[in-house]
Amino acid sequence: MKNIAFSHFICTCTQITIAWFYHLHYNTSMKKQNITKFSSLFKVLCERNRLGLVFELCKCREANVGELSKCCSIDFSVVSRHLAKLKDAGILSANKKGKEVFYGLKKEALVKLLREFADEIESSSCCN
Repeated sequence: MKNIAFSHFICTCTQITIAWFYHLHYNTSMKKQNITKFSSLFKVLCERNRLGLVFELCKCREANVGELSKCCSIDFSVVSRHLAKLKDAGILSANKKGKEVFYGLKKEALVKLLREFADEIESSSCCN
């Protein structure tokens, strides 16, 4: 239940963030690429199942699609699609071991993106 509430929170934050960064873009020197980068990150994280997969990958070092499907009670093909989106967002790594692919959270990359987002907010002069 906590993951559902947190996912809703992230979705709401995503909508606010996109509007806020749109405002910043036209009222400050913020680059459009930053708006796109942060918007993409929150968009990928706001889906409940994807956020659950991220939390699950925080608990373990690596997992394959089958393991994640079982522990998250999500269909194998759905897990696979979500992992692809998270990997495309740059927050997952994929390592092939034999016939299986093991996914891991790129913790440093995720933290860096979230920190950049927080820095943009803190350095903004629009809300003073």
